[in-house]
Amino acid sequence: MKLYRSPRGDEGFSLVETLTSLAIMGVVMTALTTFFVSTTNTINKQRGLQMAIRLASDAVEQVKSLPGSTLPIGRSLSDVTAQLTADPIPGLDVNQLKASMNLVSDATLPLGSASLDPVLPVQPEVMPVNDATFTRHWFLGSCVVDATKLLNNPACVLPTPAIPNPLAYYRVVIAVTWQNTRACAGGVCSFITDTLVAASTTDPVFNPSVTVAPPLPDNPGNQASDIGVPIVPLTLTATSSYPPLTWSAPEGLPPGITINDAGLVSGTPTTAGTYVVRVVVKDNASTNDASFNWVVNPLPKLTVPDQTFDAGSAVAYQVPLTGGTAPVAWTATGLPAGLTIDPATGVIKGTSTATGAAAIANVTVTAKDSLKQTATAAFKWNTKVAVQYPNATTPIALTKGTAYSGSVTAFGGTGSYTYSSPYLPPGLSMSTAGLVTGTVTNGTRYLITVNVKDSNGVTNSTVVPVNVTVPTGLRITTPALTAPDKTSPKGTALTYTVVATGGTAPYTWAVANLPAGLALNTSTGAITGTPTTAGTSVVNLTVTDKTGATSAFAFVWTIT
Repeated sequence: MKLYRSPRGDEGFSLVETLTSLAIMGVVMTALTTFFVSTTNTINKQRGLQMAIRLASDAVEQVKSLPGSTLPIGRSLSDVTAQLTADPIPGLDVNQLKASMNLVSDATLPLGSASLDPVLPVQPEVMPVNDATFTRHWFLGSCVVDATKLLNNPACVLPTPAIPNPLAYYRVVIAVTWQNTRACAGGVCSFITDTLVAASTTDPVFNPSVTVAPPLPDNPGNQASDIGVPIVPLTLTATSSYPPLTWSAPEGLPPGITINDAGLVSGTPTTAGTYVVRVVVKDNASTNDASFNWVVNPLPKLTVPDQTFDAGSAVAYQVPLTGGTAPVAWTATGLPAGLTIDPATGVIKGTSTATGAAAIANVTVTAKDSLKQTATAAFKWNTKVAVQYPNATTPIALTKGTAYSGSVTAFGGTGSYTYSSPYLPPGLSMSTAGLVTGTVTNGTRYLITVNVKDSNGVTNSTVVPVNVTVPTGLRITTPALTAPDKTSPKGTALTYTVVATGGTAPYTWAVANLPAGLALNTSTGAITGTPTTAGTSVVNLTVTDKTGATSAFAFVWTIT
């Protein structure tokens, strides 16, 4: 009999035990993977948040080191407004921002101008740190705190009548954003903080962590001067608890301008340009500074070329000026009758009423700027010869079959005039002296061009309507003589039928210069289609009856 020794309990695992162990290890490793990924994302986010907090805190400390009155300097209204329409910042509610403070800009900058060396950046600051890129945004607004509730830590809000004792503050909101596609919604993380700074220009700014309030300089505002003209001395002032004050200007004063210890700015600027001036004031305890812009303009200069305008036409001519400091006062002598110069803008305007042979006027224009510096220019104002009669607003009325005699007249030129008109109605002729004679043989309406030339060879022309009444016989009745011209919108299909009466049917129609996109049915007179191009066309219609009699009609068709 063969005996088998029973296996010991530690000699190995069964297959079931092995599979069970592998399954447990897979579950554990899967759980650890998720844990490690989550932990990595959290660490990355925390690293980014720590750097964002540091950048925001640096910005707050920078703001606290500045006098409140200097914060708006250099921030243009257009740039400040554009901040609210830029790409949204996660966690920053623009509507809530506008509801809690009024956005602040530099009131001394011209409307529509760009920011000029702002004390607080208007454009986002892009700051690479290690392998990440952070963007810092600055928003500046004003709000008030109820002085009667200071002990209750009141919020800084928009001013209302319900706050009878408001204390003015600037609120600086700093938002720092950075990219993190895994840790933050939308792939952009943000950290936002704000701080308040007193907006008063007369009281020192108090900070709980600072025991000495620095002197607070009064902003003198932007300055403007003319090159080579001594400035009116400017005395800088500041509020201080520790006088006396000592002033300096370490940078930005225009060449030729100096400042003494008492803050008196004087001198004569020698170089044109735009300067950003930084002045520093020192009292017995500390120092502070302020910045403002100083523009040194070239002396005013006028260079005006000779001008030529039609007699009787409306004029609006801006006299060109370079240099000078606004505002500028304008005067002019020798202008043609009917024209004047605007004393505030330098625009020559009006309607010339020059007649006869006085075609050239010798004009002198003078511009005096706010610093009493003047520029003068002399030029010639040539008034071109113009047709006086007939004119484009009063049609010539003729009758078919009736003799006509009339004269064309002109004014504004020199010497004698020579007249011509190449497209008179059939039966009429014009002499070079402007005498129109003859008997019109066709109706119904014509647009004729009358040309005139003076003794100096100066020419001009005008387009005049001629309405021909046809007592009997073939004539065009649509369009009507009383309202001949037509206006239609571009891109809209239309049907317009021209009509003739008299003569012997059937009628045959022809047309020249229809607006693009339109066509004429030569049998029915229907004009159909869709106008494709905006503009003005002088349309010439012709109708012929069975006997060969014709009638013409010219009108203006405007496509808008």
